[in-house]
Formats: sequence, structure tokens, C-alpha cells
Amino acid sequence: MADKTISALTAVTSLDGTEPLPLVQSGTTKKATISQVLTGQLVTESGTSRTLSSTDNGKIIYCTNASAVTITTATSLGVGFNCAVIQGGTGKVTVAQGASTTLLSYSSLLSTAGQYAIISVVAPVADTFVAAGNLGA
Repeated sequence: MADKTISALTAVTSLDGTEPLPLVQSGTTKKATISQVLTGQLVTESGTSRTLSSTDNGKIIYCTNASAVTITTATSLGVGFNCAVIQGGTGKVTVAQGASTTLLSYSSLLSTAGQYAIISVVAPVADTFVAAGNLGA
């Protein structure tokens, strides 16, 4: 996808430019490309396993493997830890409970529903994580 230039006067919210997200810097117009907006926020995971760490807080983890991928929770990430996980490859992504952590979700679903599904992992309480989003069996 080609980068799109956006400014405080031009509305963009999604990578394809279909919804509004204004960019403003000190009341002036600031132009940025989509890749500049996501720089530092997007982490590509090409392997089949990853244990969450403090550097993943607030990030988007883009899983690209054709085989199943496991994302494991970890202790001491703190209340408010959050990240998004995207199944970019054909391999289903499953969030797994790490040692000394609790992992919860609606209907006990912990895997992505399919390719391009997005799930969030949030810690509302220390060492307790909630998975939500496009979860499937």
C-alpha cells in the first residue's frame, strides 16, 4: 500500500483512508504518512510464539506466519497493559495463559476467528489479562 499524506485539515482514520482521524500539532497543520503514524507502534511477529513484554504495551502485534502462533501472557506487565494482535498470516493466533497469570475472555474463546481478525489483550488488574475482539473457536 502506498503511503498517504494526511494533515489536520484532512480526515483519515483507517489505513485505507475511509474514516476521519485528524492530526494536529500545536494548532498548526502537520502532515504525516500512514507509516510515520504507525512507526514504533507496529511490531511484526513472523515466528510461531511470543511472550508479551513491557515493550509490547500499547503496540500492535502483526502475526504473519502460515502456522499457528501463540502469544503468551507474562507477569509484572502492570495494570493497564494493552496490545492489539492481528492475524495477518493464515496461521490462527491463540493467546495463552503464562505462569502466575490469569487469562479471561468472553465464552472462553482465546484464538483469532480467522485471517485479518484483530484481538485486544488488556490487563485491568495486575497479572490478569482479558482477551477480546474477533475471537473464534
